[in-house]
Amino acid sequence: MGVIEDVRQVLQDFLASELREIRGQFAAIDKRLDTMDEISRVRFKSITQRLEIIQQSFAFDKRISSLEEDKRRSA
Repeated sequence: MGVIEDVRQVLQDFLASELREIRGQFAAIDKRLDTMDEISRVRFKSITQRLEIIQQSFAFDKRISSLEEDKRRSA
C-alpha cells in the first residue's frame, strides 16, 4: 500500500497548494470588488448631489406656483 499512500500524498500536496493559490485569487478579487463598490457609492452620491443642485437651481415648484398665481391674477 506504499504506492497508494504516495499517490494520495502527492495529490494532497498538489491540491493544497492549488487551493491556497485559489484562495489568494479570491481574496484579491474580493478586495477589488470592495474598492469598486466604494467608488460606485462615491460616484452615485456625487451624481445625486449634482442633480439636487440642478433641481434647486431650476426651482420648478416655485416657477410653476408663480405661473399659476400669475394666471389666476390675469384671469
